[in-house]
Amino acid sequence: DADSGAKDEAAKPLFTFNETERDKVHANPAAVTKPVEINFTTGSAELTKRAEKTIDEDMVPMIENNGSAYFEISGNTDSTGSRGTNVSLSQKRANAVQDYLVKQWEFPASRFKVVGNSPDKPLCNESNPGAEGMDLEQCRAANRTVRLAVLNR
Repeated sequence: DADSGAKDEAAKPLFTFNETERDKVHANPAAVTKPVEINFTTGSAELTKRAEKTIDEDMVPMIENNGSAYFEISGNTDSTGSRGTNVSLSQKRANAVQDYLVKQWEFPASRFKVVGNSPDKPLCNESNPGAEGMDLEQCRAANRTVRLAVLNR
């Protein structure tokens, strides 16, 4: 209590997040990537109550347990529809997840790099879903997800 300098130093946050550092960290490979099965219906970027519950249970603990890290939220689509539509849709899906994390959980937006992958980085190869032990619709559903990647400082 007597040392006001120490008191001021202790009051400073351990970590601050900003877009410049986030973009620098984003240039490095992710430490961990977690496919999170936030299922979207074909053509939709709207979060359902089930999707919100998945974010709450699967994403939030990972973010909280990596207090100093930045994160990449990448949205994906299946191969149905035009490429242009899927590029936009994958970005909207990732944005929907970020918006939820910022509004509901009060994480700083600057902590997240949001990327739309469209169907370019699928979890399941839709031309050969059997190799993944799935039928085509299961494979497409797996590709309509969002991924969370930990970007260490």
